[in-house]
Amino acid sequence: MISSTRPDSSRLLNAAVLPFELLPLEASVAEPSPRPEKIDGRALPLHVPPLPQEGLFSWLQRLSTRLRVSFHTLASHTFGIDDRTGRTVWWHRPHPWTLARISQRTGVKISRLRHMTFETLQPTCRQDEDPGRFAGRRYDTRPPDSREYRFVVCAPCLEADATPHIRLLWQLGWLAVCPLHGTVLLRRCERCHAGLRVSPLATYTPFSPTTCNRCGESLLADRYRMAHPSVANLQGVLLEGKRSGATEIVGMGKFSWQETVALVDTLLGAFWTCTTLAERSAVVARYEDESLEEPGPEQIYDCRHDSLGFLAWLIRGWPDGPGVRIGGEMLLRGLTRSPNRLSRHLTPIWKGYPWSPSPHDFAPEIVARLRKLIEV
Repeated sequence: MISSTRPDSSRLLNAAVLPFELLPLEASVAEPSPRPEKIDGRALPLHVPPLPQEGLFSWLQRLSTRLRVSFHTLASHTFGIDDRTGRTVWWHRPHPWTLARISQRTGVKISRLRHMTFETLQPTCRQDEDPGRFAGRRYDTRPPDSREYRFVVCAPCLEADATPHIRLLWQLGWLAVCPLHGTVLLRRCERCHAGLRVSPLATYTPFSPTTCNRCGESLLADRYRMAHPSVANLQGVLLEGKRSGATEIVGMGKFSWQETVALVDTLLGAFWTCTTLAERSAVVARYEDESLEEPGPEQIYDCRHDSLGFLAWLIRGWPDGPGVRIGGEMLLRGLTRSPNRLSRHLTPIWKGYPWSPSPHDFAPEIVARLRKLIEV
C-alpha cells in the first residue's frame, strides 16, 4: 500500500545531498511549474530582410525595433529562447532547431540565417570570439559573471549604409580593422568614452548602431584613424585561420587555428602575467623606440588595434626581428612557468582559483609545436 503521508524529514537529512541542497521541507515540495506554452508557429506580421554581411544579432535587433518590442521579448515569445541578459550569446552559434524556428516565423531561409552566424567559421577555441579577446585587459583581469554585449563598428561603413547595421565579422572579439576601409574599428564613444554596447536586452530601446546608447552622441565623425599596416596584415592572417582552420606566419610556419590561439595566449599571457611592472615598462619603451609607435601601455592594455600591433612586433621577422628576442623570452616563460595564470582570463570569478597547476594548459601536441619555435 502506498502511503500518502509526507516523508520523514530525518530521512531526507540522511540522504546523500550536498550542503546547499538542505532546504526547508516546504521548499522541497513546492507546486509543480506550469507546462510551458507551445510556441506559435505563425509568421510575424511584418518582414525585415537581412542585409549583406549582417550578423544575426543586428538583424534581430532591427526586427525587434520594427515590432516595437524588446530583444528579449522577441527571442522568448517568438523563438522560445529565454536568455534575458544575453549571457549565452546564443546568436553567435545558435542551435539548428533555433534557426528552424526563426526561419518558420520570419520566412528567411535557414541557409541564409546560418551565414549570419559564426557557424561558417572555425569552432570557438579558448573563448577566442569574446569581446577584446587579445587585449591586455583580458589577461590581467578575470571575466565577470555577466557583462553587457559589446561591439565595434566601422564608421565609414555605417555612413554608406542606407540602413545602418552591424556586420557579422565585427562581432569577432579580436577584430580591430575594417577589412574594407582599413580604418580602426570604433570601440568607444569619442564624447563620453564609454564602450559601445547594446541596451539591456529586456528593455525596449530602438536599435541604432550609429549612436552611443549612453550619451546619445553620433559615432560618425569627419576623420577616422587608419590602421597600421602590421596590424592589418596580422589580422588578415588571423582571419584566414578563423575561416579555413590554418594560418601561415612568416618565419614561423603553418599552424592550426587551435595552435594559433595557443601561440597568442602564450605570448601575450606571459607578458601580462609572468613579468614585473618594471619589466613591462622596459619592454613597452623598447617597443615604442623600435616601432616608432607611441601607443603607451594603456592602449596596449585596452585597445584591440594596439594590442595586435604589439603582438605583430613580438613575432615580426621571426627568428631575427626587432621584437623577437622579447617574444622568445615570453614564449619560454609561458611554456615553463609553473604554476601560471595563462588561463586566468578564461576562469570566471565564481570558480575561485585562477592559477593553473601545470606549466601549460594546452594539448601535448600543441605544446610540442610551440616549443619548436624556441628550440631553433
